[in-house]
Amino acid sequence: MLRQPHDTKQDENEARLRVVRYYSDVNSELVPDEVREARIARVRELEAMSDEELEKLGLLREDIVDHVFQEAHFI
Repeated sequence: MLRQPHDTKQDENEARLRVVRYYSDVNSELVPDEVREARIARVRELEAMSDEELEKLGLLREDIVDHVFQEAHFI
């Protein structure tokens, strides 16, 4: 199977949001709606930051979902 390169930043962001939706779906029965929505909002907030701003927070762009959903990793 051939891998397609990411054509745009938007493609990468959409892929990350699919991961967020996955974690959200997995946790839908375990986590209150407010918490789940707050996590998704936080991912969007971090995704909107520049790489320099993320670096000041000690984050890499590819680690945003893991960072926000770190408590969900026990599943």
